[in-house]
Amino acid sequence: MHDAITVEKAGKPAAAICTEPFVPTGRSIAKIRGIDGYPFAVVTHPVGSVEDGVVMERAHQALPRVLEILLAK
Repeated sequence: MHDAITVEKAGKPAAAICTEPFVPTGRSIAKIRGIDGYPFAVVTHPVGSVEDGVVMERAHQALPRVLEILLAK
C-alpha cells in the first residue's frame, strides 16, 4: 500500500494488491498517507508460502480489479 501510494503521489498510476488479513492495515496506511478510501485488490492469504501455480491463480483472480483500478485513473 505504501509503495503504491508513493508511486501515485509521483504522478504514476499504480494498483496495490493486499491479502485478506491485511485489508484493515492497508486501509489504515492509505488514510495515514492522505488517500482515505484508496482502492486496492484483495487476494487470499498467504502468497509467500504457496506453490507458484497458486500464486499465479491468485494473480489472475486479482487482475480484473487491478485493471479496474488502473483504468479508472
